[in-house]
Amino acid sequence: MNNMKFKTSSPEPLQSNQKLKARRKFIKLSLSLFTSTLIPSFYSKAISNPENSNSWSIGERVELCEGQTITCTSLFPKRIYCVLIYNTSKNDRNVFLDVNWSNQQAPKKMTIPGSENKQGDASLILVSGNDTSTISLSITSGNGGQIECFLISTAIESPSPNLPIRHIVTGGKRYIVEKYQHYLGLINRGWYHLTLENKISQSVVLQIQHHQVIIYILNPTQTPLFNITSVGSITKNKDYLIQRADFEGQPQRIEVLIQGNEETIMWVGASSKQALNNTTLALQALSITKVLSREKPSTVKRKALQCYSDKNKVYSGPWVNQQ
Repeated sequence: MNNMKFKTSSPEPLQSNQKLKARRKFIKLSLSLFTSTLIPSFYSKAISNPENSNSWSIGERVELCEGQTITCTSLFPKRIYCVLIYNTSKNDRNVFLDVNWSNQQAPKKMTIPGSENKQGDASLILVSGNDTSTISLSITSGNGGQIECFLISTAIESPSPNLPIRHIVTGGKRYIVEKYQHYLGLINRGWYHLTLENKISQSVVLQIQHHQVIIYILNPTQTPLFNITSVGSITKNKDYLIQRADFEGQPQRIEVLIQGNEETIMWVGASSKQALNNTTLALQALSITKVLSREKPSTVKRKALQCYSDKNKVYSGPWVNQQ
């Protein structure tokens, strides 16, 4: 048999357009595999477990239901913080709350009393940024109910849509204390006169400073109750004070003097909308603390305290005698 020789040859090279089509097909297939595997699992995880699903900002009002937890991780040192809590359950039922602020100490248990038609006073939690940077609230499964809560402090940076801020003037103007409203006053050096009044019902107003909270109770009953829980180093009569109107004197009115030290003070109502609608707040400066003009005062007859104005800027001068 004659030896047969088969001719072998290399495959013909693809043309340029064929190479391009093959490359596009490979890339398309790779992207399809990636989309069908990695992207759906990552996307579903991000939707079901969003990174900040339980985050809580200062000044933010949130609803908390059974089985839910909210956490704030931005408490600053040298500040005191208040959590105001309203029981918003449909029925008049208590809500049992866990307050977690430390990994070394067990959470505190707190009962938020029920109220008819959501008309009760707020419950209050006090915590210091010197003790912790984090606070969490939880309603564990089986407790049911629902609460509305917001975290407030003078460290708040800006108002939020559901917690408006009103800057009050120090000329004695009266403000009706509205529920959820923050009232801010910049207290310069000098003395100020604060007046709180409610002629109809009991109401509670909080005065929040950098290091202390004062709880004013207007028109108190014989044994006014206010639900307070403090954690960490917070102590009564040091970090927070309770001041009731004089029951036998003027229970409808509280008047106090405030010595200013260039600090921002915040006032917030802690009662029902109906009770706070009867409550007014007024702040009046009792002295002028800064010389705002260099113009020399003119002398006048008789001995008198001179007050001068220069383009709506007022300053005080010394006593002068008749020349």
